[in-house]
Amino acid sequence: MHPLLTLVAKYSYLGIFLALGLGILGLPIPDETLMAFVGFQAFQGKLYYPSAVLVAFIGTTCGITIGYFLGRGFGHPFLEKYSVRMRIKRKHLHKAERWYNRYGKFALFIGYFIPGVRHFTAIFAGVALMPYRVFAVFAYFGGLLWTVTFVSLGYFLGKNWQFVFIYSHEYIVPFVIMVTVVLLLLSFLKTLRRTK
Repeated sequence: MHPLLTLVAKYSYLGIFLALGLGILGLPIPDETLMAFVGFQAFQGKLYYPSAVLVAFIGTTCGITIGYFLGRGFGHPFLEKYSVRMRIKRKHLHKAERWYNRYGKFALFIGYFIPGVRHFTAIFAGVALMPYRVFAVFAYFGGLLWTVTFVSLGYFLGKNWQFVFIYSHEYIVPFVIMVTVVLLLLSFLKTLRRTK
């Protein structure tokens, strides 16, 4: 058993909160597997299902919010200060900020379901100076959907909770990528129509 699963089994809600908060910040934590295990613990009656989902969501929300403020407080000033040395033109930097403020909402919402992406979406939102209100709506709603999905999968699969890792990589991730591409394409076509 992964050491983090032992941590959750031992410290229950506190373990869930810390593991997911740190996982979203970028520590190499198998988040989906962890949440499926949380669901399995609820299935066994060791955790109360609504409380498990709530604590997982709060942990996720804290982690992604810290990432946002790190990007806003350190990432943006760093780029502003050293963009010339890194041969990044200011106009390109501001163009990237505008692009992320327009399309980054999709990344915040869907990025949770793509391993490796969710760790950076909040930081990029902070670097791009996305308004906190916009960030919160998309990041928190996406986090709620993500936690409910994986904790519920672990709960309903019961003793087969470990299949969540296989299912998520075979079905969920490709589906989310496909939806993301379609949304970005539709948004791009809408922008083209406006410019004509």
